[in-house]
Amino acid sequence: MAGKGEKVSKFETLKLLEKCRKERDDAMHRESILREKLRHYESRMRSTEALKQKLKTLTVDNKDLRKQVKTLRAEIGLEASPKFNGKTTKDIIHELHEKERQCSSLVEKAGKLSLTIDDLTSELANTVTSKTLLEDQVHSLQQNLKDMTNNQRRLLKLWEDKKGQREQLSLPAISQKNGQKPGVHKAVQTEMSIDSSQKLPLNAFETKPLHRDMDKKSILDKYSFAT
Repeated sequence: MAGKGEKVSKFETLKLLEKCRKERDDAMHRESILREKLRHYESRMRSTEALKQKLKTLTVDNKDLRKQVKTLRAEIGLEASPKFNGKTTKDIIHELHEKERQCSSLVEKAGKLSLTIDDLTSELANTVTSKTLLEDQVHSLQQNLKDMTNNQRRLLKLWEDKKGQREQLSLPAISQKNGQKPGVHKAVQTEMSIDSSQKLPLNAFETKPLHRDMDKKSILDKYSFAT
């Protein structure tokens, strides 16, 4: 029974020891967490103290700057100007920033207008070039038309001359067809007065009948070939 009690006592001791170890580990873990929190708190406290000191310094600097701004406003006449009377320095700075934004916007618009002007200038140059080419073409066409008109006039004059010659040459043939016989004594006299080497053949004055439509067609063909 004593041995059994000793064994129970050892088991309980080991169990109690394990419990103590667990509590110790938990306590060490909580201590570590608390130490980390404390370190953060101390860091924040130091930062807060630094910020308080910085705020104090900035407050002093701000007071000095306010005095300087007040002195400068009086020196440059802003206090007496009705345009700036009653406005704070913050308002004036805000207006200056607004003017700066407006200037930036105007500069951007000026850049866009400059690009538009460049495009219009290029287009105008192309238009002037096209106009010059068209004027040259018109001048060339006018000259061609003038030459064609002159050629047409010459061809019409030539056609009229040839027409008159053909009508004159066709008169003897028309007289023979109408039954009119030329006088024998005139013919004899002509044959006697003309040398044999200068006599024309008998069919010299026989011409084929030509129609005006054929003449006009040939003239138009020549005119088309000439152009």
